[in-house]
Order: sequence, then structure tokens, then C-alpha cells
Amino acid sequence: MIDFREVRPGVHLVTLDVENTNVVLLADERGAMLVDTGSSKEAGAEIRTQVSATIDVPLTHVVLTHGHWDHSFGLSAFDDLTILAQENTAMDLSCAENSHRAAQDGFDLSGIPEPTTTIANIGFVDLGDFPVELAHFGQAHSRSDLIVGLPGRDILIVGDLVDSAPPQFDETSSLKGWVTALDSLYSLLKPDTVVIPGHGDLLGPPEVAHFRSGLAAIWDQSEWAYNQGIPLEKVYDHDNLQWPWDRPTAENAIRVGYRDLS
Repeated sequence: MIDFREVRPGVHLVTLDVENTNVVLLADERGAMLVDTGSSKEAGAEIRTQVSATIDVPLTHVVLTHGHWDHSFGLSAFDDLTILAQENTAMDLSCAENSHRAAQDGFDLSGIPEPTTTIANIGFVDLGDFPVELAHFGQAHSRSDLIVGLPGRDILIVGDLVDSAPPQFDETSSLKGWVTALDSLYSLLKPDTVVIPGHGDLLGPPEVAHFRSGLAAIWDQSEWAYNQGIPLEKVYDHDNLQWPWDRPTAENAIRVGYRDLS
């Protein structure tokens, strides 16, 4: 049984068991918006049931922070609503990670409803006294990252752009773009801004800065190694370089950085 908790007036959060994925419910007097949908049709249906038990206003909108399975596979439970996503979401939904997970779970990717509204860079939804701003800062964790901002409430919902765990990379990621996106994100933060990541505990500006510095360190050193002609497989063990996070994370990030550079 999942249970939303209110972290700010009108802002409700539940952390799911699968991957500690966060789902956020924004409720105003005229309507409500859900941010992310869980990792399966069953999870989406359970979330929708709990939404109805949590708020008295109709759920009208769903937003995906990006197209990875743990955030998007529950979308079919909301196919009667306005669905907002970044315009590259359809491409990310068919990524290798999603295809592997779908095959593992017997999940039909074709059953995921298409967004009713796609966003290139900037979007806006009026929920009455609860305006919601949407922003895409380019390819980063994925090609379809969307930030959900609540002006005047000092809350940013950032998906997997920031995490309390090490960053995850796949073919949808860009190391250079991720650093650039976090520079843009950091410019939006105030000292008391609450950052709701895609997984785990609430964060603040210091955690965002720490996460960004780790990615920047890997990018800067990868760029140096690439320009020195160091083969990819020898970069991690190079004597003059040091890496944040664990070896698998750093090696995945270096691989993505070399792909960006090439």
C-alpha cells in the first residue's frame, strides 16, 4: 500500500519500493497534476487509486520527467488525462534499458499512451493558484529530461538530473550536456529551495552542487584524456587522474564522455 505524504502545502510525495522512485502529486483547488507514474501498469493503477484517496479535486494532468521505465511504465493508468512530456520521450521509451526491462517483465511497450502535449524547451500549466513551469535544458541524464518548477513555492522536481546515489548512464545520456543542464538548474536555486529527485530523499542546493561537481570532474578529465589520445579502456587507471563515485559509475560516465567528444 502506498501513501502520499505532504511535503509542502499542496505538494504530496510518495517513494515507491521499486528503485525508490519518487512520484509527486500537485493539487490546487481547480485540479491536480501527477509527476511520473511508476514502473508498471499495476503501479500506475495503484498510484491513481491513492491519488483519489488523497485529494478532493480531479486529476487533470500527468507529466513525465523522462522516458525511463521506472518513471513511465505506469502511464497507461492515466491515458484519459492530459499527458505532458518532452518531445524526445517517444525515442527514449524505446531505449535499450526500457526494451530489456519490458522483455523481463512481459510488458508491451506499445501499450504506453502517447503524450497529448510535447514540450521542446519551455512549458506552462495553470492550475489556478498553482502555476507549474516545465523546462528542458538539453540532453543530460536522458534525451527527454523535464524539470517541473513551482514558482513562489521554491520547489523543483528534477527527475534523475540529480540523485543522492551515483548517476546512471545509458545510450540516452550526455555527460557534457548533463553538466551544462545542472549549471542551468543551479541558477534557479535559492538557499531554501527543495529539490525533489527522481529517487530517494529530498535534496537542497548543496547536494545539487556536489552532484554537479562530480559530473564536471569526470567530464573535464575525460576531455583531457581524449585530447591526449589516451584509449578509452586505459583512462580510468591513468596515473594522473582521479574519479568520483565507484569504478563502474566512473567508467560508464567516461564512455559516455568519449562518445560525446567523438
